[in-house]
Amino acid sequence: MEKSSFFERNRAYIFTLLGLGVVGFVFINFFMIMDWGYLIKYTIHVLTGGNIDGILTPADSTYKEMVNRAFGPNYEAIAPEIIRASNERQLYIWWVFVAEIAIFCVMYTISGRKEAKITRPNDQVEVFSLVHRAIIWLNVFIILALIITGFNITWSLRSEGGFIPYILRGTHEVTGLIWFPIWLLMSIIAFKDLKILSKNSLIAKITLPGSYKPMQRIIFIVFVMMGAGLLFSGFLIWFIHPDAYTNAQFIQFKRALLYVHFGASVLIMFFLMDFVYSTLVAVKGNLKGLITGKYPREYLEQLAPDVLANIERDKAKRRQL
Repeated sequence: MEKSSFFERNRAYIFTLLGLGVVGFVFINFFMIMDWGYLIKYTIHVLTGGNIDGILTPADSTYKEMVNRAFGPNYEAIAPEIIRASNERQLYIWWVFVAEIAIFCVMYTISGRKEAKITRPNDQVEVFSLVHRAIIWLNVFIILALIITGFNITWSLRSEGGFIPYILRGTHEVTGLIWFPIWLLMSIIAFKDLKILSKNSLIAKITLPGSYKPMQRIIFIVFVMMGAGLLFSGFLIWFIHPDAYTNAQFIQFKRALLYVHFGASVLIMFFLMDFVYSTLVAVKGNLKGLITGKYPREYLEQLAPDVLANIERDKAKRRQL
């Protein structure tokens, strides 16, 4: 077997880190108006057991104390960035979708559509159980519902609210609570690397068959991390919901959480868009398999040999018991 270089084995991770680094550098230096010095100090302050009110140094005058109570401390540190991000989210979010569709078009032009040659269509292998399929599709539909209802919260600021935005906001909050166990189950069954770490037969039965290619592993990690960020920030924003008497105590914390929520919501959309591309476009027959749970054996032999090998290995182990 020909040995591959470190770069060839890890180029997906390298390019991903470089891409995120470039995008992060551009945004931080040219677009964002966040006071990063304050935000870093505030984060350390909270993590080390300090108050979440955002007051890092006591007010040195009555006037400053009144401002802190009315608008929260250091209003200019985070709030202007939240306003900017909210406005640009309304104006430019469609360009995010356009850019990703353009990327998929380039990928399709370069790689085309994979298709297996099937001569024995009745020779089917079960890849996804009913439980697997239920978890996968519930995740897709719930994320889609969260995207629609979540952007409604932003757009309703321009439409000046109303009954429908009010209902959709409540729907977003309830759907987020429902998504937590589904996200957790998806994170468990899609943790394919767990089979390498554990020889437990139950783990092998629960997790999806096959192994991850580098780019698939990156998408899984993004899904888990951004899902955790969305659920954590969303729950706290919903749970705190400060009124006039507690506004100054929590407002800075909510501003930071809102920015986490904004960022994670944009990144999680790439998971859904990639799922749509890989299911409907990249590989012929993938959608049918995700619905029925079964694929032709020849399909797996040609396009997913690792999945077939995993399934056959598990069958052999069960026969030995």
